[in-house]
Amino acid sequence: MLFESYASRLFNYAYYHSSNRPQSEDITSETLSRVIERISGYELREIPFKAWVFKIAHNLLVDYFRQRAKQNEVSLDKVQEWDGLGDAGAADGGDLASQMALREEITQAIARLPEDQRTVFVLRFVQGFELEQVCVMLEKTLLAVKSLQYRAVQNLKIYLSEPEPTNSKRKKREQP
Repeated sequence: MLFESYASRLFNYAYYHSSNRPQSEDITSETLSRVIERISGYELREIPFKAWVFKIAHNLLVDYFRQRAKQNEVSLDKVQEWDGLGDAGAADGGDLASQMALREEITQAIARLPEDQRTVFVLRFVQGFELEQVCVMLEKTLLAVKSLQYRAVQNLKIYLSEPEPTNSKRKKREQP
């Protein structure tokens, strides 16, 4: 029941942050394992169960990025498809291609957000958490979360209205 309720949502959350399918699967699996191990210690206080589960996933993602930064790892196998993110609908081929192109554009725009803005955006608008739940999960004030949410939405509007940078421009930007 736990797997059915949370696996795809956890995978989507991890994938939005890592853009790495195998890593997203590992984080999903590890999150569910930790939930099972620690379920007896969970107490309903300020944090609803769903928020507690995603807090575990968030912490695992933070650990993953810390470890990756230490290793100077560069991912060469960016997944650019929406595997596991739901049915595209019963549209004809043209509509389906258009929907997939739009999804890809949105995914790339979300990936361009700074990590803190991306986290708030995904928790709020993809996973559907309330502002107060996001505050508890990220241990931030309501004002800080609202500010990050606002900046994320503004940045997405900019990213989605401008043409995608070419690879040569992107490489220049990524180099120190």
